[in-house]
Amino acid sequence: MNNAISNNVVYIPVPNSSYQLYYGTINPINTSQVEFAFGYQDQTFQVNADCEQGLLNGQPPSTAEEAELLNAACQIAFASF
Repeated sequence: MNNAISNNVVYIPVPNSSYQLYYGTINPINTSQVEFAFGYQDQTFQVNADCEQGLLNGQPPSTAEEAELLNAACQIAFASF
């Protein structure tokens, strides 16, 4: 994330996926939920995640890429840097 900020890039690539996480959109709702936007195939999507239950928009991730996206957003929203 620090590289993205220093290079004036508005997203970070999500590891092991084709997703781009727009880190400026990450907005914690409470102590376990976060809303954020990500890019995929030239489109932008807005989602909610529950980091404690491991859910995207109320559902478990259906692919490993979605799980990576969930993990990245939760790490940025709630990890201590």
